[in-house]
Amino acid sequence: MFLTLICGVANSQNIYSALQLNQEREYKTRRPKKIVETNIFFNESGKQVDKNEKTFDAAGMLLIEERFDETGKIKARLSYNNDTVKRIIQSRTFERWNQFGSSKETAFYSYNSNNYLVGIADKDSNGNILCESTLICNDKGHPIQISLFDRNGYLYGIEKAIYLYDRNKCITSVISNDGSILSTDTITISYKNAYLIPSARERYNANGDEVSWTRQNQNGTEILMEEEYIYDEYGNCTENKIYEITIKTNGKQKKEIDRIFKKEYIY
Repeated sequence: MFLTLICGVANSQNIYSALQLNQEREYKTRRPKKIVETNIFFNESGKQVDKNEKTFDAAGMLLIEERFDETGKIKARLSYNNDTVKRIIQSRTFERWNQFGSSKETAFYSYNSNNYLVGIADKDSNGNILCESTLICNDKGHPIQISLFDRNGYLYGIEKAIYLYDRNKCITSVISNDGSILSTDTITISYKNAYLIPSARERYNANGDEVSWTRQNQNGTEILMEEEYIYDEYGNCTENKIYEITIKTNGKQKKEIDRIFKKEYIY
């Protein structure tokens, strides 16, 4: 698994989160003012239902995301401060409510003159630093190294990346303080354009959405996944269902629903 460097409860800083920060994937075509999501996850004990509401600014960038439990009670809110001309996120505030009370943290993002992400500072509600990250980017603006420091400036995490652009993949390595490699992982660079460079185990539809792939479990076993989509008149996805397919010893396939994502677009 790739390194997850946690700064408080709000943010985890790593190569993957840095790559995905400014990738816009909430909609495909017409810009909505708001999206109401209902996400259903199936498990052995039944199902879990999460509800989200996402509000966008006039430029179509995500402005506020509110997360609710099954009773409709708000449990978290993410608020974004965007540069709509450069289309980059300048800061993101995370508020959370639970039975123990509430918390609020803000991540401030720094960019160089080429708009490459070079620094992240996570602060609590009083403005105290929780942790800081520094990034080194290549000539495409993709991070090749991220270093994480605690509130006292002590380095406690390094992750490096090698890019395979012809495969749309990135190999990340977690590095210890003595320079040894603790773990490695392979992640996708761009999900938005993944259909342009599919792997042998991936298949996409005419809309550029993935319809089948192979998922590898931690124990090394593989499971075939399939996904179905429904689109509105503008080409934005209003519902997608993900299925898990297992092959029995007799060769027959067993297809079970794994997740359902529903979206209502308000234009």
